[in-house]
Amino acid sequence: MKPSFLVFTDLSPRSRRAAWYAALLAQAAGGQVVLVHMEAIPPAEPEVGLFTLSAEYYQQEQDAQAALHALAGQLPAPAVVEPAVSSVTQVLTDFVDRWQPVVLVLGTVPEQDMLDAIWYNQMLPALRDAGLPVLLVPDEAALDPVLPRLVAVAADGREFRLAASAAVGPAVLSSWPAAFSVVHVAPPGGTGINRAVAAVHHSGLLPPAAACLPYEARQQPCSAGIVQAVLDVQADLLVLLTRPRSLVSSMFGGGVAAHVVRNCPVPTLLLPTAEVPQPEPEPKTIDGMSYSYPATLGAALTSLLARPARA
Repeated sequence: MKPSFLVFTDLSPRSRRAAWYAALLAQAAGGQVVLVHMEAIPPAEPEVGLFTLSAEYYQQEQDAQAALHALAGQLPAPAVVEPAVSSVTQVLTDFVDRWQPVVLVLGTVPEQDMLDAIWYNQMLPALRDAGLPVLLVPDEAALDPVLPRLVAVAADGREFRLAASAAVGPAVLSSWPAAFSVVHVAPPGGTGINRAVAAVHHSGLLPPAAACLPYEARQQPCSAGIVQAVLDVQADLLVLLTRPRSLVSSMFGGGVAAHVVRNCPVPTLLLPTAEVPQPEPEPKTIDGMSYSYPATLGAALTSLLARPARA
């Protein structure tokens, strides 16, 4: 199956531009775009509780379908139109099973509108369960869409591996004619760029031969530092790594990613990650007995027991 880029659209100018941007990325990856349009549920007759299709409703949906197919025919990648009449959660669940998308794409604007409200209220449970990568495309960034030339990867220095739902991320990234920059926000009075670069390379996220520019910002808070780093290196796209179970909260809560998404001028790709299993510490032998402790506790106990007794 071709890589599928799932684009939720309400046929607004911003969602059309997001679809174009997604189509450029899909074309480079040899993939396709799936345009999902949520049809309005017709009103029910209060007397009998039945849905009726008025001539006006029918014409609106016909016009929407015609506009969607026209848009699909103009995109630079193959595109499929998927009308949907159901809850957003059920639609997303069904389409994830059907298309197995590599990413979910949504156009964004600085102020929250009706589509954003629908996402917040109805799509959060499905996003949490699916754990899909999410590409958020600011309206101003898609005015003249081109393939990324420089991709910034924000890393905090902790080891990670990609979640199963993001396993095709490296293949998609490598399909773009882009260089990469690992950006890191240093803690006050410290550094960590070398650990950040090493963690990204160890994860396999970037192509082995990819040019990679390390860049360390010192602006606090961390979210402001990431946005400033994107501006400093002149990146065209930002990759944010989300920790397990934090994708939804990082998008819509008060986390770093939420602040970055609201202020970042370039598209932001949220990639779910998984924790790297930590090896069990070797048992400590003390006075002929074996004990298993966390590494730090074991070292502390060994040091304590090794001290000479006071007279």
